[in-house]
Amino acid sequence: MLKIAICDDRKEDRDRMNQYVQQFCQEGMLQAEIKVFDHPDDLLCACEKFRPHIYILDIVMPMVNGIQVARELRWNQPDAQIVFATSEESFALESFDVNPVNYIVKPVKRDKLFETLRLAMKWINLEEENTVTVKVKGGYRTLHLGDIMYLDYRNHVVTYHLLSGETISTSTLRIGFAEYLVQYHKEDDIVLCHESVAVNIKSIDKLTKTDLMVRNQEILPVAKSRYAQVAEKYMNYRFR
Repeated sequence: MLKIAICDDRKEDRDRMNQYVQQFCQEGMLQAEIKVFDHPDDLLCACEKFRPHIYILDIVMPMVNGIQVARELRWNQPDAQIVFATSEESFALESFDVNPVNYIVKPVKRDKLFETLRLAMKWINLEEENTVTVKVKGGYRTLHLGDIMYLDYRNHVVTYHLLSGETISTSTLRIGFAEYLVQYHKEDDIVLCHESVAVNIKSIDKLTKTDLMVRNQEILPVAKSRYAQVAEKYMNYRFR
């Protein structure tokens, strides 16, 4: 499902933007979840879990401007598509720091927004959002990669720790942890950070040579022998 966040401190502009985005999704027959925010702090807090594909941001807002918000969003979501919609033309050059899809000057025209959203959609492949299906007691469970913070391995069981706080445990395995990761997580997003712990690179907020912190504020150990690999993948993800 497509996820879109709109943030603007002016109600009139928020409502107009929401109306246009709703029309865009209806005409394109896109199943979408759209959330509207009137303050950047509320946006940043909610989007830790919401994780939109597209952000539509005003620039001139209370306390913090839209470009500062975009920098923080870009750090946590390098793949997110960012659109600026603002009455101020003077921020156009500065906005390129966060690689926006477009910079639209208000009043926003419907056709201009639709053109911009179509451009953003070219960089979003909803069909290929990564999931993993794991065997659990009594059946199977499909998990979205973006929801996974880390995995740990104890007594021949792998436990997935999710951003929501939920934990999902596999049935008893006949293979080791490293072999399990090769079999079920062939992509580069899951990496061993310790002998019995693997972390989702996209969930890391802070990394040192001895430990790391994931988005739910948990601290995980980093083995000395694993640090270089974790750091390389982490930096590749953050700055690609």
